Order: sequence, then structure tokens, then C-alpha cells
Amino acid sequence: MQASKIYEMISSYNRFWNTGSIDAGIKRGILPACLGQLNSREVVLLKWVRCCGKSTLMAQVIRERLAKNVQPTEILRINLEEPLFSSEYSVELLEQIYRTYRERVQPEGKCWLFMDEVQNVPGWESWVRGRSETGDIKIFVTGSSSQMLSREIATKLTGRNVSFEVYRLSFQEFLRFNNLEVGTELDYAARKATVGNFSVTT
Repeated sequence: MQASKIYEMISSYNRFWNTGSIDAGIKRGILPACLGQLNSREVVLLKWVRCCGKSTLMAQVIRERLAKNVQPTEILRINLEEPLFSSEYSVELLEQIYRTYRERVQPEGKCWLFMDEVQNVPGWESWVRGRSETGDIKIFVTGSSSQMLSREIATKLTGRNVSFEVYRLSFQEFLRFNNLEVGTELDYAARKATVGNFSVTT
């Protein structure tokens, strides 16, 4: 794939390079645990079924990095469900994307790399392992295939990973998403009718 086309596509997924902000919704409960891995060398895997909030959680990690004054161009987010990538899924494509980013956006320094639905790329583990061991890079990936859920993935990454299973909203998160904070049983008793209405209508 031509570098100009790759640059065009990754620019469209990384609009925060220009705006300095990203829309990531209300914080998930698992976010602090993910942020606790920011300074480790391990690859962070966010996995579970589709539509459980992995991409949103990844965006929230990006938002936290931006809030800590990480330069927007130090962050690269790749959507590996992009249809225009689908005919060229390979580790060579991952390397092309990364090289294009390094040549045109962030030639030197730290890179925070976020790859969504990485299981679409055969052999992605070898590329991620190699990059994480040789470069100044922190990698987060999401995946929803049975392969990602298996223990085999840890072996392919030679143990250099930390994984989080991202479930759909917990009850507390559901309430928070509806702008209702319930901290105690007394709070719940006082607001039970309101909570019941949310359960019926949402």
C-alpha cells in the first residue's frame, strides 16, 4: 500500500493530532487498572467479545495520556477493521503503517501505539513482540477472537503481556452512564424507583 494512502487513513483515525482531544465517554471501572500499566514494558491486551467496550476503553487511555500532557503526535491509533486494510492484512502492513507514522508524524521519541481488533492480522504477535523489545514504544491492543481469549497468546508474546477482560457495563457503570450515583444501600433504597425506570426504558 502506498505511504500516502496509509498516511491519509491513519490521519483520519487520529484527529486528536490536530485537536488535542478525543471523545471517549464516561470512564469505565477498569480504566485505573489499565493506567497502572502505562510505565511497564509489557504489551497490554484488552480482550473479550465484540461490542463490550474495548475500543472505548482504549480511547479513554488515550484521553488520559493527552490529559497528562503527552504530545498528541506521540500517540498512534490504528483501526484494523478498516475495510481498505482488509486485502493486505500482514505483518508487512503493520510495519508499513508504523514506518509511515515515524517518517511523517513522529520521527523520534516515545510512541504510544493502540491497535484495535489486532487479531485480523495473521502473525501480529511476532511484530508486536519485536517492536516492544527494540523500540521506545508502549503497545495496547484489543481483540475479540477465540485465539485472543486463549492462554496460547501469552506464549506467543513470550510472557511479556498483561491482559484485561473487558466486560459489558457493570450495574454501577450503567447507573453512572445514566448520571445517577448510588454509593450505599440507603442511596439505592431512596432512588429505587428511578433505577427501575432506567432498567425498563434503556
